[in-house]
Amino acid sequence: MEITITEEKHNPLIGRNEIKALITHLGEITPTREAVRSKIAAQLNFDLDRVVIQNIIGHFGEPKSQLIAHCYDNSDDVYVFEPKFRLKRNKIISNDQKEG
Repeated sequence: MEITITEEKHNPLIGRNEIKALITHLGEITPTREAVRSKIAAQLNFDLDRVVIQNIIGHFGEPKSQLIAHCYDNSDDVYVFEPKFRLKRNKIISNDQKEG
């Protein structure tokens, strides 16, 4: 799996980087959110709990997917600006835990 960042925009009002990227996964299935989160966090030097995957859109018949992610400057802002369902999908909070 290879991730190529196509657009990176810093939003100073919210305190996050908005990332658009292209994932190339030759001979593999569409990567999971957990795998993509850890790769983006390592590539951009962010803590894993500050990276939220918005969407992974697979291209039909091609080993490519589009990625939209948010990387926050502060881990508390994740709970303020991201909806609860997205935090559950990214396993930042568990299904039993309430939004912090």
